[in-house]
Amino acid sequence: MARFVVRAAFVSFGPEYLPLPRKLPGFGLFRIVCGGTKMWRELAAAFLSLFCITSRLNAATTQQFTITKDPQAIAIAAKAIAAMGGAQALLTYQDSVSTGTLTLHRAKSVTSHPVTFKSKGTQETRAEFQMPTGTSLRIVNQGRGIFQNEDGTIRNLQQNNTYAERVNHIPLLSGLSEYQGGSVQVQYQGTALVNNQVNDVIAISYVPTTDPLQAAAYVEMTQSLFFVNQTTALVDKIQYTNFAENDVSVKDNVEVYFSEYKNVGAISVPFIEAIFVNGNLDAEIVLQSVAFNAGLSDAEFALPKAINAQ
Repeated sequence: MARFVVRAAFVSFGPEYLPLPRKLPGFGLFRIVCGGTKMWRELAAAFLSLFCITSRLNAATTQQFTITKDPQAIAIAAKAIAAMGGAQALLTYQDSVSTGTLTLHRAKSVTSHPVTFKSKGTQETRAEFQMPTGTSLRIVNQGRGIFQNEDGTIRNLQQNNTYAERVNHIPLLSGLSEYQGGSVQVQYQGTALVNNQVNDVIAISYVPTTDPLQAAAYVEMTQSLFFVNQTTALVDKIQYTNFAENDVSVKDNVEVYFSEYKNVGAISVPFIEAIFVNGNLDAEIVLQSVAFNAGLSDAEFALPKAINAQ
């Protein structure tokens, strides 16, 4: 599940630092001095009620979270994977190189720039943007990443966004490909219209914990909705939440629409991608070429030593 929004700035914030809710703290010993037995009975009843509520809340947190694998959603995911190349294509895939044009839609201007997307496996991605003042880079490796500006300065990416990121511009290599994983939750969300086509909607989340409170935070952080066309079984749209790089309490709703699928070898690839943020067109990507198994080096996806040392 990619967490890539073209317009975002990037700052690191790992899931280990998530403001996850914890169990309610126990009450300390204290003494109340009051006059009259009625007041005492009322206070005693109030504290007893609060104690019972707290005990129930604490008991709830001890129940382990269980991954949901909805059979209907699993069947839809399997059908989509088959339509876009199938399990054999995933097995033979090693890396990819895609070139094209990125068009940014801003309030005062619309600009286009050459872009190259590279991937190795499903958890290593690299995007190279040719800007007027130089080349900027965005690299994600195993859930952690950086953004390198044209002047060479580097900023760490918000890990709330990159933790579950995969090769999103090629849906076969997105988080959908991992629907059978033990830590992957798959749920059916009903149907929706996408470009006047009926789509089945499935939600995929990465939940590497059985703690119910932390699991809820991981679902919020990693969940992506996949809209699968009922006729073609291709992914027409992916929707997810992007967290602001400087404030994780600020969220954007991102919708990525795919079209113009073409077969490149055994894999079906969408050559046009439209990205909407909070309902507004933010960027368009038009691919000119896609190649698989080019023999890319691991060095192209290496993160700076500073981030590896954290």
